[in-house]
Amino acid sequence: MQLINHNSLLLFGLIVFAALAYVLLRKGVQRNRLLVLGAALLVMLAAWFAIRPQATPIKDAANIRARIGVGAPVLLELQSPYCIACTALRPTVDAIEREYANDIWVIRVNIQSPAGRQLAQEFGSFFTPTFIFFDGQGVEQWRSVGSIDREQIERFMTGYR
Repeated sequence: MQLINHNSLLLFGLIVFAALAYVLLRKGVQRNRLLVLGAALLVMLAAWFAIRPQATPIKDAANIRARIGVGAPVLLELQSPYCIACTALRPTVDAIEREYANDIWVIRVNIQSPAGRQLAQEFGSFFTPTFIFFDGQGVEQWRSVGSIDREQIERFMTGYR
């Protein structure tokens, strides 16, 4: 199940590409059909590079743990760049990060990296995206799997400010 969840966008893209290839090539291989198929692949890759979630540039699990509980609340997102839900929630997480830039640390961890695998195991995360919200003392306030409740963050931050 983790393989499918963590790579859902990749699997979905392969299925769409295979279906398009079948439709275009079922009546025989022609140069213009191959060009359309190649262009579709390039568009899909360009879209993925543009919208995929990016991990916070902290490479070590100890450095990530060190940021939790040092005064500012932390929203930890355990995600995969190949996860459909992670990609869909990126704009929401970006908006939270912008709105509370001076008050909260948003840390995004790619669970397919060594540090991400270690943190996912440590925090008991089996599905992406998993959001864990820590207060300024490092106490877990809540966690959410598969979605994020922006209002819950706003309620906490209103009382925190």
